[in-house]
Amino acid sequence: MIYVFLGIQGSGKGTQAKLLSNLLDLEHISLGEKFRKEIGKQTKLGKSVREYISKGILVPDDIVLELIKGQFAVRGNGCVFDGFPRTISQAAFLVEKYEVDRVLYLDLDDSIARERMRARRICDKCKRDYNLLFNPPHVTDTCDICNGHISPRADDKEELIQKRLDLFHQETKALIDFFIKKNLLSRVNAIGETQLIHKKILKEIILNS
Repeated sequence: MIYVFLGIQGSGKGTQAKLLSNLLDLEHISLGEKFRKEIGKQTKLGKSVREYISKGILVPDDIVLELIKGQFAVRGNGCVFDGFPRTISQAAFLVEKYEVDRVLYLDLDDSIARERMRARRICDKCKRDYNLLFNPPHVTDTCDICNGHISPRADDKEELIQKRLDLFHQETKALIDFFIKKNLLSRVNAIGETQLIHKKILKEIILNS
């Protein structure tokens, strides 16, 4: 089983991808999480990725596909892709390499996405994600897991948010059209409680299975 989550930053695709992967016992493949770990470790790849992210632009296809080919593999029952693909070239690679069951597009208004992005936090030490609106830490600014300090994400600086939203819309329209033509896309309203959206996703999967 192969599922793909697409959605504007702040749409909750990471949370929903984790819920689905846990429910179906699938590998959760988060490109953004992998990039953040590489940045944190200050690897050559991480330094390259950080340069693009700091400018609010997409990481080039060759770097993304190198990471996908070299470090990610479908294990066991399958996987859930989170944050990949972002371009038509990446999407073409995906459908060529994998038999995709469903692409779930979490639809969210820009104003709500912007509010959610401003509330995102990440642990400086273990890189666990938080959101002050939905899953804040039990102790302010302190990670529940490792007691590390939590901070705003580097890619959520105010001056980059609108640029990233604009870029998302430019890239995603083509992706939506691509997956519609493949009869793979389900559009899910991403407003509401986490479990409600999860149920909407499961309904789409069952209807299209």
